Amino acid sequence: MLVAAGLTALALAVRRKGRVSDAQITYPPLDQPKPLGDGVWIVDSGPISAAGMKLPVRMTMLRLSDGSVLLHSPTRYTPRLAQAIEEIGPVRHLIAPTIAHSSFLAEWQLAYPTAKLWAVPGLRDRGLVRRSGVRIDADLAHAAPAEWADAVDQGLVRGGGGFCEAWFFHRPSRTLVLADLIENMDPAKLPPVTSLLMRAAAATRGTTGFHVRAVLLSKKAEARKSVSHMIATEPRRVIFSHGECFGEHASEHLRRAFAWLMKSG
Repeated sequence: MLVAAGLTALALAVRRKGRVSDAQITYPPLDQPKPLGDGVWIVDSGPISAAGMKLPVRMTMLRLSDGSVLLHSPTRYTPRLAQAIEEIGPVRHLIAPTIAHSSFLAEWQLAYPTAKLWAVPGLRDRGLVRRSGVRIDADLAHAAPAEWADAVDQGLVRGGGGFCEAWFFHRPSRTLVLADLIENMDPAKLPPVTSLLMRAAAATRGTTGFHVRAVLLSKKAEARKSVSHMIATEPRRVIFSHGECFGEHASEHLRRAFAWLMKSG
């Protein structure tokens, strides 16, 4: 109880130091495609609210061999953003890579009703998704479907409690795309209390947050196998939903990020 009381007092003290603006939390310019490589764009957005905390969030766009665009973990929809994407290619695929990344699917599906919505297994069963009216067309699997298998590899990382995240490797640009398996938020950009909590969760260290580690360790052998396949892609860059991406020496950063899982024992 003394530890809990101490943490509460510390959080309250940090909160009193002042507020951080939404612009400081995110990675401007927001809600517009930013090219990262051949056929790869990111769209920084937010902040979003997660358990009362404000966090930056990111969508990744991949242009496929047929010229169409795949939207990974769609962020908030705006007509201006949609217009910019359409100049790159037609939106034919929407991806929900985890059960936690579904907040903006309905508005994108409304704007692009013919786009196919792919989701991790289990998302269609969540009450929030059913009540939203989102139509999930297909479940993601360990192997890429015919729609993008010629350019993109994928896999599933499963854990306890229904956790599942799909990863994607865009071969032409050697880009690995994740959602929450790695977090690398800058604590200086976050509100004080959020910064404190994210540091404690290891979400500011370019590795897997402790909350995700806990569920993966309950299925350690299965998670190791999929993560080993992911690491073997030797990416030139790694994109994830929250925080600074891995660019230079991305493969080395990726191995360090999952060292906790891959070590013997």
